[in-house]
Amino acid sequence: MRTLIGGIAITMFMSTSNLVGVASEAPLIMPDELIAYTAENGCQQVADFFKRSGMVNPPYAYGYLSGPREDSAALWCQSGQGDERKFLLLVMTTKRVAELAKCPTKIEWRNYPGGLSIYKDRRTTLDAFVYVADPQRRAPTNVKLSGNGILSEYDGVEALFYCHEGAWLVRQRH
Repeated sequence: MRTLIGGIAITMFMSTSNLVGVASEAPLIMPDELIAYTAENGCQQVADFFKRSGMVNPPYAYGYLSGPREDSAALWCQSGQGDERKFLLLVMTTKRVAELAKCPTKIEWRNYPGGLSIYKDRRTTLDAFVYVADPQRRAPTNVKLSGNGILSEYDGVEALFYCHEGAWLVRQRH
């Protein structure tokens, strides 16, 4: 009987130890394939992404490029920690698509990321956009979006990213 009770106690202790190890790991907030893609690009998921109040979209969105939704995605990741932390917006595709060849698949971003969605309004013009790499440079006016954009938004603040002639543009609004 003592052996049985001792065995149960050891089993319970080991199970509790395993749970503590699992609880201390960062929770997965994106699908495995996207987490693997962040690692391939030298970054990791933004583990504290949902540690804020209010509603927020996920840090990824499928269907950025034309074709089946599962063939492309936009996602946030981070490199570094604390004051050294940098955010990157990545574009992933499972196939080589002509649209993707136009712009880099990695955008370094200075602000904390918002939840992502795919922006499809073709009536939008580039009038309020600037170049991500050179924010002082304005985008051409009276040119409408001809493809999808990537919308990052949280709590009334948005950044709309759009690939135009091989360069990333952004429109920020509050």
